[in-house]
Amino acid sequence: MSFMSNEKREKVCDICSGTGQVSFFQGVSRFLLSTEECDACAGTGYQLNSVMEKIKNHRAGKQSKRGMKKTGSK
Repeated sequence: MSFMSNEKREKVCDICSGTGQVSFFQGVSRFLLSTEECDACAGTGYQLNSVMEKIKNHRAGKQSKRGMKKTGSK
């Protein structure tokens, strides 16, 4: 059972297929395989718009809790 089973799952990055890394051949004879962080997802493996939406929702929840005034008797 996944801890995210009840939550909305993030969309996997189309560029790196969820690995967060992109590999490519470079060099004169193209024998050197290099790996870099995926620019499309910033290495997260998920599409940034779905990750950013989740972060914004989380922050909005925290701010609404902070904005609540405590009422008490004197």
